[in-house]
Amino acid sequence: MNKKLLNFVKAGFIDISKDLLKNPQGLRVKLDAAIEKLNKQQIKDALGKNVEDLKVLVRMTKSWLNKDYREISVQSIIYTIAAIVYFVTPTDFMPDFIMGLGLLDDIAVLRWVMNQIKSDIDKYKQWERGKKLKESSSNRQKAKTDVSK
Repeated sequence: MNKKLLNFVKAGFIDISKDLLKNPQGLRVKLDAAIEKLNKQQIKDALGKNVEDLKVLVRMTKSWLNKDYREISVQSIIYTIAAIVYFVTPTDFMPDFIMGLGLLDDIAVLRWVMNQIKSDIDKYKQWERGKKLKESSSNRQKAKTDVSK
């Protein structure tokens, strides 16, 4: 990511992220906006393989917000929120309405955040897989119990 963009993100979006740490309702609004934007085919096409990375950041932030997952540093959650807020802000460094180019800066910010917090993301994905396995096992056990009644 170039220095101008990095400075732009650090100057505004990091502070917004810190504020959102203290405002769960505001953070939920941003997460809902990110999910809504990610569901648009045009956005999926423009982001390409980066869609899945952004979805991981949204899930991780939701898990952190719901207090389901807290094994992440405050700095990492701030960077995560900054990437999400940047994504949902249409008039950022390169406005999203500029066809073909408007999401390039969003991708650059996402890639930068993913690189900064890679180990936290890996831990979260591992936690998420474990949680799914437990839920699957629990559902199978419940199904067996229901059949034996």
